[in-house]
Amino acid sequence: MNSYYQSLIHEIEQLMDESKWSLAYDLIHQELSMPYVPMDIMEILQNKEIECKSYLQVSLPRVDEDKILKWIHGTPVQQEKAVSELCTMNLRAHEYEVQEALNALIPNEFKGELIEALMEQKIDTPYKILKNGLEITFIPSSILTMKEDPTLIQTKKIFYELLSNDNPAFYQFCLRLLEQEVLEMRPFDFVDIEPESLAKSIIRLVMDAFGQSEEFLAFMKIKDLEEVDELPLLIERRGENDAK
Repeated sequence: MNSYYQSLIHEIEQLMDESKWSLAYDLIHQELSMPYVPMDIMEILQNKEIECKSYLQVSLPRVDEDKILKWIHGTPVQQEKAVSELCTMNLRAHEYEVQEALNALIPNEFKGELIEALMEQKIDTPYKILKNGLEITFIPSSILTMKEDPTLIQTKKIFYELLSNDNPAFYQFCLRLLEQEVLEMRPFDFVDIEPESLAKSIIRLVMDAFGQSEEFLAFMKIKDLEEVDELPLLIERRGENDAK
């Protein structure tokens, strides 16, 4: 184990020893979001992530099911609270509330967060969701996670190679937008999508947001990505297809 990971794990363990579970969890989650983590380190971090979550769940005040159902059909703020609360629970014991949330007029990003929680808990119960006018039946445990999806792994690698040294701020923005795109896409994975196209589309969105549209074209030419086709990103049409 190299010195960086030794120091990181020592810091995480120190936070856990001090019962600073939230800080430890955030540090673990940040590292696991990196484009490359050695397998032995990933296993250590994932185990510590599970431990932190167990303590975080115990420390959170429980909300009764009736209130969650009310929030699901309430305001956007209440809907976000409902999903956040469900994500801390043992979802095997809350099939009805989960399906209600997936049926409701809730933004796709929130539904994506709930599906990610189902995946993380390896739930093998079939659920239904309306997506682009079609009713989709899916089994959460069968969906490829971000750490398993080859397209997402390669897309993160492209971000790292193109941006991490010269523009780390853009690199972090791209990773965040990729996570948001994943949430919008769930319950689907990305295996049929070209990583170069996905990466180029997200980089373009970030550079447009910073008023660097012309620089983006020059950057793509320098990086030999000029001829790569872009994708229509779901995060650019956020809200248009929610619950449709």
